Amino acid sequence: MESVTSKILLLVLALSHAVFGQSPAASRIERVEKGLLPPVLVKGGPAWTIQERLKFHKIPGVSIAVINDYKVEWAKAYGVKDIETNEPVSTETLFQAGSISKPVAAMVALKKVEQGKIALDEDINNKLTSWKLPDNEFTAKRKVTLAHLLSHTGGLTVHGFPGYAVGEKIPTLPEVLNGSAPANTAPVRVDMELGTKFRYSGGGVTIAQLAIMDIEKKPYPQIAQETVLGPLNMTSSTYSQPLPGQIRKKAASGYRMNGKPVEGKIHVYPEMAAAGLWTTPTDLAKFAIEVQLSLTGKSNKVLSKETTAKMVTPIMEDIVGLGFFIEKHGAATYFGHGGADEGFRAQLLVNRDKGYGAVVMVNSDNAQIINEILRSIAREYKWDDYLPSLADVVPVDSNKLDDYVGRFLVNPDRVLTITKEYGKLYGYTFESNAGGKVDSIKLRFNEGGSDAPRISQGVMVPYEQLMAGKLAEAAEGYKKIKSERPNNVVVSEAHLNDLGYSLLQQKKVAEAITVFKVNVDLYPQSANVYDSLAEAYMTNGEKQLAIANYKKSVELNPQNTNAVGMLKKLER
Repeated sequence: MESVTSKILLLVLALSHAVFGQSPAASRIERVEKGLLPPVLVKGGPAWTIQERLKFHKIPGVSIAVINDYKVEWAKAYGVKDIETNEPVSTETLFQAGSISKPVAAMVALKKVEQGKIALDEDINNKLTSWKLPDNEFTAKRKVTLAHLLSHTGGLTVHGFPGYAVGEKIPTLPEVLNGSAPANTAPVRVDMELGTKFRYSGGGVTIAQLAIMDIEKKPYPQIAQETVLGPLNMTSSTYSQPLPGQIRKKAASGYRMNGKPVEGKIHVYPEMAAAGLWTTPTDLAKFAIEVQLSLTGKSNKVLSKETTAKMVTPIMEDIVGLGFFIEKHGAATYFGHGGADEGFRAQLLVNRDKGYGAVVMVNSDNAQIINEILRSIAREYKWDDYLPSLADVVPVDSNKLDDYVGRFLVNPDRVLTITKEYGKLYGYTFESNAGGKVDSIKLRFNEGGSDAPRISQGVMVPYEQLMAGKLAEAAEGYKKIKSERPNNVVVSEAHLNDLGYSLLQQKKVAEAITVFKVNVDLYPQSANVYDSLAEAYMTNGEKQLAIANYKKSVELNPQNTNAVGMLKKLER
């Protein structure tokens, strides 16, 4: 029989819940859910709910994990993982991590360094057996190392990978690295001085993946599982590509910004270390917490404190270590990485010196909600120096805003257009509009800034001319920039090469050929520019022009194995 004392105790507990409401954790979650913030914070400004912003941004689903005091304090998911089935997202739903695959892969590689199987500073070709990075005038001076690959300082090409729709033929890694069929990206090559500049290269990380596979003689998913995923209890994570059937049932489907699914609902990434991790925010939080604890000397489940420190210690330009990007916010230091696969976006961000942070993942190409959520978490958990200071709202005559409407030159190949709509100013890039009286505007990023002078409606930068089909004018525009501002990054060989390949991926072949021809004219002694132009001609079905340019590339660099191989195919 229940005692009177028990009844009284139950009544007191019930009353206390009614009086005091939710638990502290539930209250914090609710405040985060209802406190999404814009990038500029103003007193009395708006805050949104997660559901409102999912609908506004046309994002099917989002999953969140919040780190506090070196623990996952809470994880929660919202929306659906597949619009067609309407199945809800859960905290166990797998998302593609995109480039957050890279820091996890960096930990895998650094473990092999600790095991003495590879050195950070040795020629990566010493460990590659199934493929070799071709030598050229740049590698003749200095060899590419694992440290170069993990920190994006090896002068390597190929920024990222679009993946392959389910059912498409998947290339081997050597085919990816050579840019040969059925690969859908350019060859991964060194085309600038090593160790002199940061340039993001998923291609370089893919070389690191192949080197680790050649060392271990095992599939990469198995290596990652044995080295990092298993020891960190990341039970909902895998580098398997494509996903096995049973795991696919747990995974979200990817969607474009217009709400339509990507081809086949997900893409396959043989470039696993660069883009192939399937995981959850909770598992990525476990990974981030291990790095945080290892930095304090309180955990070494995978790496020593000294090796972990290399992941978050700047190698160049104070922004990148061996795997992570480093962000300074006032006196606070954060590290993390973003991710972008087809139909998926993600962000991992944690404080380097304190045990807090967060991971947010969405199944959409639209990442806007991610930073809105991070700002809400930062406010609730009082992240050091992360949020900008509150700005005062100053009344301005609506007519005065007209002065700021117009086109402003951000750099020689980029235009910012400001319009006034519904009494507010909006900024766009590569749009057309004009008017107003302001001669220039100051673009401010944190404490720095740059002037952007006004340009008229009729003035077009080369990129705009490309998009408008004015190819000859665009070519002359780039050459004029080179003549007037020879050291500007817009007309660097690397930038033009990347732009050309970006256009190729967009199937803008004529535009790509135009850019590659400009690169040939500006850098006629570079073997790589002819190689790129040849590939564009080949894509366009212009076989003889492709052969001529591959021959010129080989003439300048007889060790260009890609060009030699392509000539053998084309001249059969």
